[in-house]
Amino acid sequence: MWYFSLSFLLFAVVLAAALLAAQPLFVQYVETYAVRVRPRKAELELAGIQPSASTILTLCRLTGDSTLRVWPGIVDARTQSLLVTANYRSQAHLATYFGIRVLVTGACLLFCLACSPGNAAACLMAAPACVMAWLLPNFFLASRSKNRQSGILRELPVIIDLLLVCAQAGVGLLNAMEKISKETEDTCPILCSELQQLIQEVKVFAKTAGGAFRDMADRCGVDELTSLASALVAAEQKGADISFPLRQQASAIRERLKRKKEEEAAKVPVKMVPVIMLFVMPLILVPMLGPAIYTIWTQISPIIGAK
Repeated sequence: MWYFSLSFLLFAVVLAAALLAAQPLFVQYVETYAVRVRPRKAELELAGIQPSASTILTLCRLTGDSTLRVWPGIVDARTQSLLVTANYRSQAHLATYFGIRVLVTGACLLFCLACSPGNAAACLMAAPACVMAWLLPNFFLASRSKNRQSGILRELPVIIDLLLVCAQAGVGLLNAMEKISKETEDTCPILCSELQQLIQEVKVFAKTAGGAFRDMADRCGVDELTSLASALVAAEQKGADISFPLRQQASAIRERLKRKKEEEAAKVPVKMVPVIMLFVMPLILVPMLGPAIYTIWTQISPIIGAK
């Protein structure tokens, strides 16, 4: 039975490697048609403030609450940072995430024990399998956080251009952010939701516009947004015009995005090498070498049998 478990794990590893190697192609396809899915993404972002209500998520949340009560020190700083940058910022999100980790680890342990009765070597594989199952949700969370940061970086030049237009028209920073958050719900859903939260913090908690903008940059975890917040806070404290730092930041962000796309385009052929070696080369070599190997074997098999 342990042969089946080993084959299943090997198949999962090969499939994961193929998906990781082909990830640039899927990302390029999604970004090419991003305009069509942006309204749907806006709904998802604005609806992601609270967890969805379902039986499975309720079970995960209850399991996570019980785990956090028994072992509160399980929450590390990196996990909290990833949850915040991935827009999972409530206590319910934290409990649901750890409930998912506990349930996935428990299911992996039960699967390994059920597939290896009476086999000590297979039972020893349960420990590393459970460790991998415990760490696996972190990869999905990190991917979610990275995708959201990439979306913020794509939307940031548009927001900066609109802020620049408002600043040149004599509109204040807070009023400009409020107006932009209402006008960009379809084109820039991620930053639109962040700006709406920023405006609520200013109106409810009486924060300054620059301080709330800096808190938003810390929540998003994007370096360009942090530098923009610092420039706006410095300009606001000195009473200077914010048009110049906004223009400089927009130019720098667009230049970085251009270099990033060039680097990704240069890495695609290298990432496709494992996919070609694993999936394309066997399809080419089997028809080419199969008849030759069969002919050689039929010629030498009588000689081997005679000896």
